[in-house]
Amino acid sequence: MSRWPIRVRLVAGFSVAMLVLLTASAVFVYWRVEYALDRGLDGDLQRATVALEQATGPDGRITDEDAITATGAIYQVLDSRGEVVAHSPSAGAEPIVEPHGVDHPETVDVGRFLAFSDRPLRAQLTPIEVAGGTGYLVVAVRRDHRDEALRELLVQLAISVVGSLAVASAVGYLLARSALQPVEAYRRQAATIASGATGVRLDVPANRDDEVVRLGNTLNDMLAALERALEAERHFVDDASHELRTPLTVLKSRVQAAQRRTRTVEEHEEILGELLVDVERLARLAEQLLELRPEVTEDVLDRITANLVANAHLHGRAPVRVDLQRVGDWQVLTVEDNGPGMDAAMLDRATDRFARADDARARPGSGLGLAIVRSLTESAGGQLRLCSHGEHRRFGTHVDLPCRHDPDRMTATVYLPAEQ
Repeated sequence: MSRWPIRVRLVAGFSVAMLVLLTASAVFVYWRVEYALDRGLDGDLQRATVALEQATGPDGRITDEDAITATGAIYQVLDSRGEVVAHSPSAGAEPIVEPHGVDHPETVDVGRFLAFSDRPLRAQLTPIEVAGGTGYLVVAVRRDHRDEALRELLVQLAISVVGSLAVASAVGYLLARSALQPVEAYRRQAATIASGATGVRLDVPANRDDEVVRLGNTLNDMLAALERALEAERHFVDDASHELRTPLTVLKSRVQAAQRRTRTVEEHEEILGELLVDVERLARLAEQLLELRPEVTEDVLDRITANLVANAHLHGRAPVRVDLQRVGDWQVLTVEDNGPGMDAAMLDRATDRFARADDARARPGSGLGLAIVRSLTESAGGQLRLCSHGEHRRFGTHVDLPCRHDPDRMTATVYLPAEQ
């Protein structure tokens, strides 16, 4: 069944449950009707037995035929050997039932219910005293109407169970198909997205709020997050390739220039020193690129501090002040410098990868320092604030604490959870 479609499995399970329920209900109804009909027959048997016992003489003969005829019952009187000594005209000379040593009243059914019997009887066998020992009084009533009613009930119950099961299965299939139709639509749209389509979202009904709708909304949120991540990765690759291309081109040019003519040992050492500067720049850039994929470790605050201080020394102006204190549930790291700071436009993109102001391009650096700080801070569940000349920018988790710093200084503030 695990290979069957979900709607088929749902309908199959629902149908089996309905079959069990309907069958149990039919058995209960049949049993209750049978019990009621048998009680009616047993009442007739009991009344006829009392009348016959009173009208049976010591020799086993019936003394009052009129009274017995009024009961409408079939009877036989058996001696101790089980032979018929008296009987009603319709009973016959053959025993209706065999006593088999019965010592108390016993009710038995004679004749088959299925297939039909020519002489269906319900009989009560009662021990009585007759000449020569213990005899038996057999009183029987026909159960034709009882059997016919039960057979008719069986047919009606079978039709009802089959009909109800068919209707319930059809309704269950329609409901399952209706419930799973949005999921199938999601699957088709997801296949379209997987084939390379961008900007596509699942069609989620706006006027409903059920499990399938919530699934569609969650998948749309996931698709949006994936698109943002892919777009960020694409920008990162473009920016990284651009930033790496320049130092690699310079390094290649220096090597080619060094190969154009024979040089002295001193000239080679000078060229090697210049090449080492370029290689160290590439190594630093590679390390910074790796830091953009951080894991939250115990040295997060140290790495953040190192990047902020290095950024302040590179792009700011002394003195650089570093302060670390705990405020409530937060550790607050503040780095200030006396540099010119950033304008509003630069503050907006200061944490972007490879973002540098025009006047900073002449200085060393790759524009990854604040991007690394933001990445580390957000990974640790904190917030980065950049403040310059009354302009404030916040990145990461919301922190309900005011800025406390000199408004005339360039300030970078990091809020980290205290347990970090």
